Amino acid sequence: MSGNHYGGRIEAALQLSGVAQNRAVLESWQRCEQRFGLAHDTLRRPEVMPESQTRQRRDRSGRLYHHAHDLVRTLYRKIDASGYAVFLTDNDGVILDSVAAHTLLPSFRTNGLLPGAVWSEEREGTNGIGTCIVEGRPITIHKDEHFLVQHAVLTCTAAPVFDPEGQVCSVLDVSAVRDDIKRTDCLRVRSLIADYADALERILFFDECASDLILHLHPDAQHVGSTRDALISIGPDGNIRGATSTARRLLAAADNARDVQSMFGFDLDGLIATLGVGEGASTSVSAKALPVNGGGLLFGRVTLPEKQRRKFISMRPAPVSRPSARSAANETGDIPDQDPVIRRLYKVGSKLLTNRINVLMSGETGSGKEHMARAIHAAAVGARKPFVAINCAALPESLIESELFGHAGGAFTGAARDGFGGRIKQADGGTLFLDEIGDMPLSAQGRLLRVLEQRTVEPLGSTKSVPVNFRLICASNVDLTRAVADGKFREDLLYRIKGARLSLPALRERSDLPDLIARLLRGISRDMAGDVRCSDDVLELLSRHDWPGNIRELVNVLQYACVFAEGGLILRSHLPDDFHEAITCDPNHAGSILKRAEADALRQVLDDHHWHISKTAKALGISRNTLYRKMDRFDIRREA
Repeated sequence: MSGNHYGGRIEAALQLSGVAQNRAVLESWQRCEQRFGLAHDTLRRPEVMPESQTRQRRDRSGRLYHHAHDLVRTLYRKIDASGYAVFLTDNDGVILDSVAAHTLLPSFRTNGLLPGAVWSEEREGTNGIGTCIVEGRPITIHKDEHFLVQHAVLTCTAAPVFDPEGQVCSVLDVSAVRDDIKRTDCLRVRSLIADYADALERILFFDECASDLILHLHPDAQHVGSTRDALISIGPDGNIRGATSTARRLLAAADNARDVQSMFGFDLDGLIATLGVGEGASTSVSAKALPVNGGGLLFGRVTLPEKQRRKFISMRPAPVSRPSARSAANETGDIPDQDPVIRRLYKVGSKLLTNRINVLMSGETGSGKEHMARAIHAAAVGARKPFVAINCAALPESLIESELFGHAGGAFTGAARDGFGGRIKQADGGTLFLDEIGDMPLSAQGRLLRVLEQRTVEPLGSTKSVPVNFRLICASNVDLTRAVADGKFREDLLYRIKGARLSLPALRERSDLPDLIARLLRGISRDMAGDVRCSDDVLELLSRHDWPGNIRELVNVLQYACVFAEGGLILRSHLPDDFHEAITCDPNHAGSILKRAEADALRQVLDDHHWHISKTAKALGISRNTLYRKMDRFDIRREA
């Protein structure tokens, strides 16, 4: 590309953006040309890491990938525009997760936007992800602003996610391969993605700083405890251990204070005496004024998770108050769900697993099978013992055997040099939970059967068998009996894993939805530093929804609403647009009619068999447990 063409291209690109954008793009282009030695017209294939390396990066990202999974999908739904995709990267610009319309996947893949792809500036020139990492702020790279001509078809808007130490740990990116997108179209996307990046930053902050005292600050007292406040984590010695990006601007104004004393002029005891200590982010503690060294006034409150309260205070040289009277002895160890069917399944499953009987759970996707498995494990084995959960459907067929059974060093291309013990070995002494076991390849099914029969595991590429001792819970949302008939699942393995079967009800069949919503909100608001509840009309809307995505869908809706419910009250306007579209406002809609018809028919069959449960279940072709579940769902009771 000639110099004149290059100059004309960048000039035209920069005319489309503001001063800060101009500087960012210009400096990025200079880095690409002078530091990285890139040429504008170079055509290059994307650098895509092998799946094994991508998985390792996800693992190294800690809780980032876990926390961001649902948030990325909620953001995708909120964008509500065709042609867009959402990407999550690590701090090197490697894509860890993505969501896009199935029909658009080939287009994004052709342009190098897929899991494992490296989008650093050094590799791909000026782009939304790489330049966002360098700039450390939300940015849009629109078409010709990309350094490499081959990326001029893209429009990329990205926002950084910071860790508590103030370093970029991840990037949220929204990209499109469309000719009709204008720069002005990106303004809403940019604002939205920045909000979600802030929300993810706060979630990660509370997760990583769970053992610290958290100081909430804001110039306006009413915003303390909201999603707008600044967060600072403080250790028992009074030193500042971490801060959100908003808080770091306050620290900079206070001459980059590194402890409570240098920021406020009094020690930690004085801070606690002034503000008090709440037991968790959702605790309603009034914000109080705090003078800042160097001038200015902020409002703040202090919170500390109850589980860390005693530890924190015990580490203090001079205790300021007695520990909470709340004791672990008061914990019942019972499952928190209030639905009678769920509680019955929990008690049955706990007793079965205690006696080392394999449990097979069935239920719709998102109905809470892993939640139930963890609760049963905690009751039967103990929460401190390992619980290893594996989604068989999420693992590529080529890697599932090495993931489950482990591998020796150098057993195959891409294998870890020191080998890998395998997830089954990790479950030794605890519980192995195999979700979506119906999607496990037949070859892996045979190896799993041998493990269950011999209680030993032999890593790939090794001749040495390693003894293992674990309890087994499996789950599937497909009919395994039919899978056996279709030749997709081994019959001998089915009988091995089906020591007992638990059928989980769908969310629409549960009777404890209001209590479940309140409990989920407590957890979500704890991460987001604010006590959040639903208004009555929102609760009524949530109760009327059929929830095809079950609990997973409910969590997504609540997480989305909490981001925008700054006053602590979720209103209709805070719910996702697609949720409103899915709600049928007519109380006599078809779903309700069908439910009433099914309830009437069930009651008639019970009457015909004189309420004999076994005979009724046999007549209907269902199990006794399923019959009980349906009776609970429709509140059917025999009249005295």
